[in-house]
Order: sequence, then C-alpha cells, then structure tokens
Amino acid sequence: MHPLIERIIAKFNKQVQPEYAGALFISSQAAFLVSYAWQQDDVFLADWIEIADAQQIESSVKELLSRHKLETTSLDIVLGGHQYNVIAVDKPDVAEEDLASALKYSAKDYIPGNLEDMLVDYFDVAAQPFGQSKVNLVAAKRPLVESLIKLVLERKIILNQIGIEELAYSEAFGQSDDAVMLITQQENEELLLQIVKQGQLYFYRRIRGYNKLHQFAELEISHGAADNLSLEIQRSLDYFESQLRQAPVKKVYLAVPNANEAMLIEKVGANFPIPVLPLKNWLAQYLNGDTQHYGFLVASAVAVRQMQNTEVVNENKR
Repeated sequence: MHPLIERIIAKFNKQVQPEYAGALFISSQAAFLVSYAWQQDDVFLADWIEIADAQQIESSVKELLSRHKLETTSLDIVLGGHQYNVIAVDKPDVAEEDLASALKYSAKDYIPGNLEDMLVDYFDVAAQPFGQSKVNLVAAKRPLVESLIKLVLERKIILNQIGIEELAYSEAFGQSDDAVMLITQQENEELLLQIVKQGQLYFYRRIRGYNKLHQFAELEISHGAADNLSLEIQRSLDYFESQLRQAPVKKVYLAVPNANEAMLIEKVGANFPIPVLPLKNWLAQYLNGDTQHYGFLVASAVAVRQMQNTEVVNENKR
C-alpha cells in the first residue's frame, strides 16, 4: 500500500473492533459491495450500483455506501483496470527501503501525465525469467483514490487497504500448492489472465481483443473464439513452464460474463488435458442469489482473503 494511503488510514481509522469483512470493487461500469460476518461463509450484505461514466464514480460509490450501516466493517477497496496503469519496469539498483521513492522518480519515463496527480506504488511477482529483475509499477489517479478514502472514512467505515484487480485473487488461493490459472473479465473490459500458487501471483497479462466477449453468441464461440482463447492460454502455460521454470499449471478457472459461459468452458476445456472450470464454483460457498454478477467474484474473493488473513494473525497470537 502506498505510504500516503497508510498515513491517511492511520490518521482517521478509529480503533474499532470490526465485526464484518467487506470489499468494494469498482469496475468501469459498476461498483460492488459485499460483507461477511467474521468466520461465516454466508454473505451478510451484497449490493451494487451502476456507474454511468468515469465522472460518476464518486457519486455512485457515495450512494452505494450510504445505503448501509458499515461502521463495524473492515473494508478493502479494489480498483478495476480502468482506474490505474500497471507496467513492468527494470528494478532500480537501490536498497529496498529506497525502492518506492526511486520508482516514483523513474515513473515519469513510463507513465503519461503529471506525476503529482498520481499515486505511484509497485508490487513483485513470485518468479521472473532468468537474468531479469523487474517490478510492476502501478499509478492511480490521486484525486480518485483520495476521494474514495474520504467517502469511506466519512461513513466511519474501517478502511483496511486499497488494491488492484491483478492482486485480488492470489491470496485467496493460499492453501493451494499447485499452480492455477485464472481468466476473468468484467463487461467491456479486457480479459485478465493470471497464474497464482501458494497465495502468490506468478504471472499476469491483459489479453486484448476480447472486450466484447460477453456478447458472443454460441456460433462465435464455436467458430473461433474458444480456439483463439485456447491459444492465448497455451502461450501463457508455455511461458510459465519454460521461461519462469515452474511446474505445470494443474487447473484453469474461468469467469466471463457471457450467457454461454458453460459452452465456452467446455470448448476451451476440450483443448487441454487439465480441468477447465468455472471460477464461481471455487467461490460457491461464499456466494448466493444476490451475488451472481461477475463483479461480486472480485469483491467476494478479497473479503474472503481478508477473513483468512485475520484468522492466521489471530492463530499466531495464541
């Protein structure tokens, strides 16, 4: 988390014992809010609101939060891909404690616009090709992030952290020693392909050309879309094994908001010797009839991760 965000949260968060783990995911078209009572699998709260355009993000989130009493909820905010830039850059040769400031200085070479209007942070992946040393630079619009923080804290909600879509699922797969591939999408956005193992992100990429996949009919899926997507999957599987020198992926989970998703999964699965499964099956115990929209998959995964992390911390304190 960016140091500025940590300072703001520390200043305004009161020492209130949370009763619920919540998450707010903001895609380009909607915001999704979920919360769970601690150590309970059933959804306590699930709600969403449409975002007409980028200028309506703040007002839409404000309206969504105002509908509920969230004072005892520990909330994670997850920004969708349209709210930030992420790019892999060479890691500066500085001490770890100086890395954040060094990256902010070099960000001007990679990120367009005025850096004073950006919050710059970074994250690592768990494996890199031989001879490479890169970090993943993230730049989000400062006014947007600060306005979201203000909205949450004005409602006296406990703000836990702010993250991005690429990091939403990895820790929720922390109990898996096998690598799994996740392919997810929100409507009118690019496909996000990730490989995670033991709670860590090993590989990610955005796949262009599929932002209208949610509209594809059965004929389009059968005559090209499934096979083309399979080629993209195979390229990533090959890279993971050959360039990152990792053991093969054991499962592929897919979540695409298409009425023919089951058919797409079946067609893609026929091209691979490993299981290709709906991602919502993995999260099934945490979902209900109110959380069928695919934006809730992101929010639920993050809220579940928060619960799991808290359980680990509490266990270590005993």
